[in-house]
Amino acid sequence: MRVSALDLRWMRRLLSSWQQQQQQWVLPATRRACSSLSDRLYRDLTSRQLPLTFDYMHPQSSYLLSLTLADLLPTLTPAPNDLPSARSTSRMPAGHHLVYFPPQVTLSQLLPDGTDTLHAPGSPFDRRLWAGGSVRFPASNALTLNGSRAVCIETIRDVIVKGRPGDEKILVRIERRIGTAQEGEDNRNIRERIWKEIEDETGQASVIETRNLLFMREKTTEQLNHDKASFDMETRAIRSPSDPRFLHKLIPSNALLFRFSALTFNAHSIHIDKAYAQNVEGYRNLLIHGPLTLTLLLTALEDYLSKLGLTTTGIEYRNITPLYVEEELAVCGKPKPGRGHAAWDVWIEGRDGRLAVRGTAQTSPA
Repeated sequence: MRVSALDLRWMRRLLSSWQQQQQQWVLPATRRACSSLSDRLYRDLTSRQLPLTFDYMHPQSSYLLSLTLADLLPTLTPAPNDLPSARSTSRMPAGHHLVYFPPQVTLSQLLPDGTDTLHAPGSPFDRRLWAGGSVRFPASNALTLNGSRAVCIETIRDVIVKGRPGDEKILVRIERRIGTAQEGEDNRNIRERIWKEIEDETGQASVIETRNLLFMREKTTEQLNHDKASFDMETRAIRSPSDPRFLHKLIPSNALLFRFSALTFNAHSIHIDKAYAQNVEGYRNLLIHGPLTLTLLLTALEDYLSKLGLTTTGIEYRNITPLYVEEELAVCGKPKPGRGHAAWDVWIEGRDGRLAVRGTAQTSPA
């Protein structure tokens, strides 16, 4: 039988397709397991219907946060003498949304480390870290601290599994959209106004925040012993940017961590229980909260921008290495090269100038 060139090419394509299918069927067990885990966690977490969280935009929580930061950044957050009136139309300072809409869970919904179950992938990924995120502040929908009712809509946008089987890390990306809500307004109508399927669409949200939470397995005895023995050993450092336009040094205290935990309703043991942080998680000391470092970045940046007639419209940031209580840190920032004042590099240096947090902020005229 004579086979034409066209038939021969078709047969080769068919054979190639068959071979690819066979390779997919005989994937190594470890790769199949990783894919299966990733698919299962993605389906489970992104399908969760997280409850709406309501709050009232009274100035009390923002006022207490300002009091907490006043001694650390005295030129930026002068301590108020009186609680502002809820009748005022003062705009919520950048980052102060973090002390509103606390997780509304019962004690039975807390895990052994004090974190909640809302976003957790479940055992064996029982350790959590705040890896970074982003915040947008749509100028047309700014929140005011006038006592009005507001809502926070949470959605798990993505789940990513990293690492080899047996040592996976689960990155859960959460989106929080905050906006005003009327008394008695139907929940469906609230979601339609504020939440959008397309992430770039603002809708009627006043704050759009992404939180990247990293979940890991509990450390083995060998890992824990190694980490505890390495508390004071220096690791390879990432070089910080040079020539900051502003720089503020401070030493976070136990009282700061306690008050920020209280303001944010955060019971995570790595921030309040030194024995747990060292003996269970293997850290040198209590860790500074991820959202606290974000608050410090935004507070320092907003103060500097106010002198230029600018304000922050958004920020993206990544937590690179832990920051510890009672260790000096520096909050820094400068305009990005070639961008004028439209974009800024912002970062936090740990002890010895090691880069711990790095971000990029966008600005516009106030």
